Amino acid sequence: MLIAGPAFIADLSPKNWLEMALLFVALYLFLRFLRRTIAGGIFKGPAMLSWIVVLGLFLLLREAELDVLNSILTSAFPVFIIALVVTFQMELRHGIARLGNVGFLRRLVGSKSARPEQMKPVDEIIRACRQFAERRVGALIAVERNIDLGTYMDTGVPMDAIIRAETLDTIFSTHTVLHDGALLVRGDRIAAAGCLLPLTERPALARDYGTRHRAAIGLSEQSDAVVLVVSEERGDVHKAERGEMEEVTDWEWLRAYLSIVFAEKTGLVPREME
Repeated sequence: MLIAGPAFIADLSPKNWLEMALLFVALYLFLRFLRRTIAGGIFKGPAMLSWIVVLGLFLLLREAELDVLNSILTSAFPVFIIALVVTFQMELRHGIARLGNVGFLRRLVGSKSARPEQMKPVDEIIRACRQFAERRVGALIAVERNIDLGTYMDTGVPMDAIIRAETLDTIFSTHTVLHDGALLVRGDRIAAAGCLLPLTERPALARDYGTRHRAAIGLSEQSDAVVLVVSEERGDVHKAERGEMEEVTDWEWLRAYLSIVFAEKTGLVPREME
């Protein structure tokens, strides 16, 4: 048995160091990828504790030399790997697809060059929401943050459009087929419209909340997205985040909050924060 210590470290060849460095980088990238996926929740919080318990049990069986149980667990390892691939199949597909995305490569090399229209998405969203509230037009807008929403984007119509109040008004017009779905924002662009979001299963939710509100809370429970929902019955505006919903009564506060969210995602500094 190899014992980690000064002598062991001294015996490592440059090839061994290279292998460890590559494994470290691969593990780091994998964990970073999981952090941005919805399915990655199985490795967070109490679920992470369960994985630690399973790993500890596996090591205990090896040390106890329980050959039968150890053999069963070793044979089940390939099945576990296949199960992981099946669990993350949607996220893996989106991750591979985004490798070829120009925006992804631009963020990878750290480029933050911006067009003039990139500085105004917050103002356009606020303007659209205020108009929706005044006219009592239902709307559902989700802003992607760290967790990838590509799974839900696939349920709608891809757009890749500049964020404009007029564009949002057209999308949520009752005369279009997209008005009942959600609009998803990625970076400083409208990524998709008419998307289907998961509904919250919280039984104690107030009856005043309709399908849009339940969808807003449902997405915020499964991701770190910021979701805005406008009620067509009452004309009020709510913000959902981390499974909680609050009514928006101060537009300047909402503008400042969304400015921070967009600055985190795009690396741009909004005009009001310069």
